Amino acid sequence: MNNKQKQERIKQISFISGEDFYFLTYLILICLKEISNKNMLFKDHRKLTFLMQLIASPKAISVLVNNKENHILHPEEKEILFDIFVKASLNEREVYKILRSLEKRKIIGLINTDKPDCYDIKILNNEILTQFFNTMLFQSEFNNINILKNIIKRINSLTLNTLITKIFENYGLKLWVS
Repeated sequence: MNNKQKQERIKQISFISGEDFYFLTYLILICLKEISNKNMLFKDHRKLTFLMQLIASPKAISVLVNNKENHILHPEEKEILFDIFVKASLNEREVYKILRSLEKRKIIGLINTDKPDCYDIKILNNEILTQFFNTMLFQSEFNNINILKNIIKRINSLTLNTLITKIFENYGLKLWVS
């Protein structure tokens, strides 16, 4: 077993992926660190749930990469993306709770927008994020987010609906969006 496989095994043992608040917090922080603009601002916190689920799933990233040009998916690939959409929708409340917790700890600030129940996120302490990820444990998530940024340009400036369209609907999924 090589070092990367050992790191992934440790992660599997340490976190119940998708349900564990620590793992969700790591994913939130990775998204904020990698997608925020140069002013350390991430627009529309609602996008986080979808981005988090994507970067935690190498299969979903692979589906997007392999079908980048033609957007024609096999049923199994559609199921992978639909599963990501459903998991993201189910995690919205947890993500909000974690964001409020990070705000109380002065790691981030939540900024009201003109949309109800929509916040922009300001990173208040970038040094903590830099120190926090001084490990190879989450290298696969960092790789996945960089791949995602190559597939979908300017993620931070996209609206939630545009992001959902680019990730799911353009690949043939019929979705409901609230």
